[in-house]
Formats: sequence, structure tokens, C-alpha cells
Amino acid sequence: MYLLSAAEVNALVEPKALVKIIERVLIGSPRPPARVAVEHRGSWLGVMPAAGEGYYVVKIVGVFPEAPKHGLPLVRGTLFLIDPVRGDILLEADAGAATAWRTAAATALALRLMGYRGGTLGIIGAGVQGEHHAKVIKEALGYEELLVNSRTRAKAEALAAKLGGRAASLREIHERADAIVAATTSTEPVIRGEMLRPGTLVASVGAPKPVMELDEATVKRSRCLLVDSEEGVKGESEEWRSAEALLELSRALRGEVCSWGDVRAYKSVGYALFDLAIALHLYERLRESQPLVM
Repeated sequence: MYLLSAAEVNALVEPKALVKIIERVLIGSPRPPARVAVEHRGSWLGVMPAAGEGYYVVKIVGVFPEAPKHGLPLVRGTLFLIDPVRGDILLEADAGAATAWRTAAATALALRLMGYRGGTLGIIGAGVQGEHHAKVIKEALGYEELLVNSRTRAKAEALAAKLGGRAASLREIHERADAIVAATTSTEPVIRGEMLRPGTLVASVGAPKPVMELDEATVKRSRCLLVDSEEGVKGESEEWRSAEALLELSRALRGEVCSWGDVRAYKSVGYALFDLAIALHLYERLRESQPLVM
């Protein structure tokens, strides 16, 4: 069994390869069951199983709002890749790091499907997800300029300096960015439809409820909402309600289309097939250098 810490996960991931594996898994794997989630004392814990490509994957992951006050990550958990014949656990990896990478890679795929052309990327949220999205989009798709916003100006400035961008106001991001990623825990919309330029691409990855990043005007202008999972978005988000239609990533990859408005929006609440993809990616990378003897 391979056992990976967050640092080891970070060292192994190749963003371009991960995007390709997500695409492969979405097209070729059966739809996973709905996740099981519970809430207790202000935190959230979910169990996400899936199967495909000859493996089981199970992720146990939680969002713990008080953890950062103790120097711990907001998102914590464990990811398992399991042999469905023998029942062996082949891989156990830090789910916080794995989730950050797979979510960002799925967003890069969504942006590509929405017609991403580079230019200026705006990131709203200077946490782990914001950082990973900037890194993956740079590697997988590219951009010319990076603008970062956070409720705390110092955090935006620190992340922007780390990634070669600059801190910006929400208004500047709305007015200048060609693509905007919202990766926050905000319960009030951080993306305002009336401020967006025509042609802007928008991705929201904050979840589950009560997080709300897209306002009604954004979704109405998009008309069609690209989603990771229709069942998941309807169950764990309210932002979809103003959309005329929902289109899942897997259906878009198979050639289905919908009628876009003058902006294009994607909503993700997390999908177990993304976890299968990152587990397979890590396992394949490890086996290249460290053959596993059973």
C-alpha cells in the first residue's frame, strides 16, 4: 500500500495529466451514488464512493471551520483506492491536498469546454483552493495576467506575490478578467452578474450550502449552467435555480450542447469521479517509480 502525506501528493501531481484523467474517467465510468454527509457542531463530513477503471475509491472528507484557528487545514480527510477483487487498499492519501488538485483540474476542464482563451484570470479567495486553481489553470491552459481578491487584503497580496500576480478589488476583477474562479466560503454572492463583461467565463467551486458565490443575475446571463453533477448541485447548492438548463461535464464531453447567454458559468460542489481520477493519477505516478509488490 502506498501512503501519501499532503506534501507527497503535492509533489506527485502533474496538472495536465490529471485533467486528461478526469476527462477519461468522466466519459468511461459509471455514475457514482450520492454522497452521504452529516453536519455537527458547525462542521461538515462526507463519504464519497465511486467505481471505475477496475478500482473502487472512497473519500472521507470534512470541512472544519475552526481547524485553521489551530493551525490545521480547513479541509481534512483521507482518500482510499481499493482493489475490487482482493479488497486490498492500494493507496491512502491526504484528502485535503487531493481534493484541492482534483477540483482545480476539473475547473480547468470546465473552462476549456466553455471556450477558455486565456487572457486575465481572476481568483476570488486566497486559500488552498484559490492557490491550486491558479497553479492548475496556468499549467493546463495558461493565462497572461493573474488578479487575486480575498476578504483579507494581506492574504490576497501574499498569494498574488507567490504566484506572480497582484491583488485586486472585486470590481476590478469583474471589469477586467476574462475568466473568474470563485473559491470561497462566502454565504453572500461574490460574483455579480451586473458587473460582468460579455464573454466572461465564471467558475464557482465553493460548497456546500450555505456557501453561495453566484448571484441570480450571473446565472440568468449564463442561461445554461455547466455542472459537475446535476444531482449534487441541486442537492447542495441554491445557485442553479435561475438557470434555464443544466449541462453536466460528462455530457458536454460526449458532445451535448446548450444555449449559452452572454457569459458562461460553471458550478461545482464536488464529484466522486474526480476523486477516482486523482487516486488513479497518484497510483499510476507511484507505480512508474515504485512498483508495488502484493
